[in-house]
Amino acid sequence: MPVIYVSRGTMAGVHNIVDCLKERIGVRCISVEDLVKIVNKHGEIATRIVNKLAKATSAYTQFSELRWPYIVLLRQAMLEEIRHDNMIYHGYSSHLILPYIRHFVRIRIEAPLKMRVKMTMQRLQCEEEKAKEYIQDQDQYRVKWARFMYAQDIRNPMLYDMVLNMGHMTLEAACGIVADLMKEPDFQATPESQAIVDNLYLTTSVEEALVTDPRTSTFEIRAQKKDGETLHLIGPYLDDTELDIVIEVAKSVPSVNDVCYSPGYAPMFEI
Repeated sequence: MPVIYVSRGTMAGVHNIVDCLKERIGVRCISVEDLVKIVNKHGEIATRIVNKLAKATSAYTQFSELRWPYIVLLRQAMLEEIRHDNMIYHGYSSHLILPYIRHFVRIRIEAPLKMRVKMTMQRLQCEEEKAKEYIQDQDQYRVKWARFMYAQDIRNPMLYDMVLNMGHMTLEAACGIVADLMKEPDFQATPESQAIVDNLYLTTSVEEALVTDPRTSTFEIRAQKKDGETLHLIGPYLDDTELDIVIEVAKSVPSVNDVCYSPGYAPMFEI
């Protein structure tokens, strides 16, 4: 079974779809809020990122110092949940921290403004004008967040395999489409796609060890493992003592034996 990422707009009714899918096919579901709780076990880093985002344009250095640890810890939390597939994740843009993999399917749920306003008024017990302001503010915030964190515009339809407009279908229809999609052969895990996930889990485990060790937490170091047993680390120029510590921390991760380090900049994988 695949892993379904559901990117949700503000008050687009995603929670109703998720509840329907849990009832219909019994699939496991996690949300971005679940992952944030895991990340915040490392000193409430997710909360600090959110608080600093509003000041990011004037305090970008402080924000960027938290950005990389946040991405690593969120990715690791997500991989812990999805590495055995058959589940649904619903959030705003966190699906962008993982590369495209065959059995990862990205879906965007949208709804007309009128429908979103009505739902907001009911949930927040507010007037129509306040509901519109809330939706506008939240939409702008999430676009800004994705740009700062992942350099992507979440409104770009090419980031998704499917976009569902809840103004043109019932909840049951949307639920049925996603349930049927999970059965499609094109999106089932293969030994090759599972190997990619396992490799990503290993490299992210190394990055997590580096960002949570006080001796190496300030270094933005990315781990890669291609053919062979050697783990490749790419990051800033380090002196001999710092390099020895980085390699020591990397080797503390199970299944990591040989490590090589190259100074330089490792770009994020293609989304």
